[in-house]
Amino acid sequence: MFDRLKKSASQVLSKRTEYHEKAKPYIDKSLQYCKDNPSDVMLGVMTLLLWDMESDIDDIENASKLSAAVDYHNFTKGG
Repeated sequence: MFDRLKKSASQVLSKRTEYHEKAKPYIDKSLQYCKDNPSDVMLGVMTLLLWDMESDIDDIENASKLSAAVDYHNFTKGG
């Protein structure tokens, strides 16, 4: 049982090294693009932040509506 576990662990580790070697050129190109075009990178980051902020604002709006409905219900029922 432990031999099988050792064998599968070594296969996973060997694949990890293979994936690392395959990904390295793409990572290097990506980092170089970020260095050469910081304005594009910042524009992308700001877009993601605004997109996330919009969903948070929608969640707050939905929670406010629910809170208002509960408050109205409590007020009309005398609770």
